[in-house]
Amino acid sequence: MVSAIRSLSRPLNSAMNSERTRLSGTAVDLVSALAVGLGSSFEPLVSLFVPTLLGLCGRTNKVFTSRAKSCILTIIEHTQLPSILHYLVDMAAQKSALHRLAAAEAVLACLNSLNPPDLEKETRARLVEDFIRVTARDASPDVRKASKQIFAAYKTLMPDRVEK
Repeated sequence: MVSAIRSLSRPLNSAMNSERTRLSGTAVDLVSALAVGLGSSFEPLVSLFVPTLLGLCGRTNKVFTSRAKSCILTIIEHTQLPSILHYLVDMAAQKSALHRLAAAEAVLACLNSLNPPDLEKETRARLVEDFIRVTARDASPDVRKASKQIFAAYKTLMPDRVEK
């Protein structure tokens, strides 16, 4: 199933990036359904679909952004894959405040839904720490507010790392 979806990734990404909301919405809904159905088997598809979905979060059209955010949160919740953190942390350096806010909301969802032992690994904990450092001084008040929420969740998950 994963290899068949992999072969369809280019047309699906093209459909998601379409300016036509119906076409884009259907493609995003398909990716959400795949994430729910595949669960942790969605891992090889993360690198194919998550960057496109994060790109949609920066559009000015609220329909696109809300669908993309919903899909990202669905992927996080149903797949429980910590590998998505890498893509989210990369979004902290984007110029668009919409991108940074979507990434912050997704990181918060990761902290709230992923398995804590997976997050406590050194590389993943550092990714979250780096994200907090960057977004805590962000120009956008919404991103800073989300960063505070991320830090609060981080303190409860990894209290021994907070002092570092």
